[in-house]
Amino acid sequence: MIALTILLNIYGTIGLVGGAIHSGFLFWRKKVLPNRVLGNLLIAAGALMPAMAGSLIKAGLTDVPYINEFVGVVLMYLGFLQATTRQVVAPLAIHSTAK
Repeated sequence: MIALTILLNIYGTIGLVGGAIHSGFLFWRKKVLPNRVLGNLLIAAGALMPAMAGSLIKAGLTDVPYINEFVGVVLMYLGFLQATTRQVVAPLAIHSTAK
């Protein structure tokens, strides 16, 4: 049962972090919506924080995982806010050729 839990947690972490990084990379490559690049990177960093908590428990640091989980939740929420914030785009200036 423990092996199944470890396996599912690894795939879940890879899916969430990998998906966020991949999405951020696509926005960065297309040079559109820079707020979503930053938002996705924050989500990826936030998702890694609770994933590291189990390793810290195995290392004997029993209080640190709670802080890691809290920081992870805050980072993911800030990433969500950053990715969903609308950016104000200046309207294009249209030059009239008629006089």
